[in-house]
Amino acid sequence: MEKKTTAAKPAVKTTAKEASKDTVKEAAVKSAPAKESVKETAAETKAAAVDKEVEKKVAETKETVKDTAKKPTEKVEAATKTVVKKAAAKKAAPKKEELKPEVFIQFQGQEAVVADVIEKAKKQFEAEGHRASSIKSIQVYLKPEEYAAYYVINQKHAGRVDLF
Repeated sequence: MEKKTTAAKPAVKTTAKEASKDTVKEAAVKSAPAKESVKETAAETKAAAVDKEVEKKVAETKETVKDTAKKPTEKVEAATKTVVKKAAAKKAAPKKEELKPEVFIQFQGQEAVVADVIEKAKKQFEAEGHRASSIKSIQVYLKPEEYAAYYVINQKHAGRVDLF
């Protein structure tokens, strides 16, 4: 009987080992789907977080684009208003031309224009060898009884021209 008892022990040991292996395998098999579901849940959570971040960045980019699009429009509107104001100011205040009076001198039925007398004085000054650009000031004295006009240029040079 001893053989039976000893023979039964190794069979039980093998069965216990196999049973423990089977239990470990079953636990591994059972935990594998759980691990996969945890991995899938973690992946879904990460994907959702990434999607939210992408949506936020897209929204920020849209706002930036809108703001950027508004700025040039605002600048153009401001520039247009400035140009319109300047144009209105120019229309409101037209250029005033300097008043250039024509002065005539009449004596004993003869007439002379003072501007022509001044031009005669300038031409005579140039004929004497001076440059027209050197004229800084000119004074003209009209003496119709002598039929003459006397001039002084730059407080130095004096001369006489015919009035009529």
